[in-house]
Order: sequence, then structure tokens, then C-alpha cells
Amino acid sequence: METYDLSQITAAEFKALTGGPVVIHFAENFSLPATIAAVSELNGYTPLERSSFSVEFQTNGDHRVFAQGIFRVVHPNGKYLDIFLVPIAQDPLGTRYEAVFS
Repeated sequence: METYDLSQITAAEFKALTGGPVVIHFAENFSLPATIAAVSELNGYTPLERSSFSVEFQTNGDHRVFAQGIFRVVHPNGKYLDIFLVPIAQDPLGTRYEAVFS
């Protein structure tokens, strides 16, 4: 597997994947299917060349809520991100988690 460069990834890249599948690894031997539910551009400060943004991930079919922390999010192409996710809501589909890129 290959990792994405967090300093280079942009909101536009995630917007192109909205609705698409990912897998979130919450523990060494436990992962859940999820989708990229929403991408929002933010006006916050960032020392990087790209602007700040947030991404919401929606787990599918599992209503457990995992505490905030760093988890591996894997795209079907095999690339992954180790990002800090915060649970923000539960709904009939599962749980929503948010990652902020600043």
C-alpha cells in the first residue's frame, strides 16, 4: 500500500470521491466499510499551500461509536491516510466521523 501525502492532498481530490467507498481500520483486526459523505472547504489558517477543509466519513451498517483517534482510511486503489477522526453523529446508516485538514 502507498500513503497519500497529507500536506499535498486537497478538498477537490476528496470532492471527486464523494459517495465513493473507503475502509476505515479502527483496530489492527477490525475495519468497517464507509463512504465519503461530505467535503467542506474552511476559512481557517493553514501554513500549507492548499486551503483548509473537512471530510465526513459515513460508516455503513455498524452503529458502534469509536472514540476520536488516528485511524487508517484506505481507498479501493490501495492508497491510505492515517488521519485523526472525530465521531460527530449517528444515523440510521451508522456513524459519521470528521477529519479536518488544516
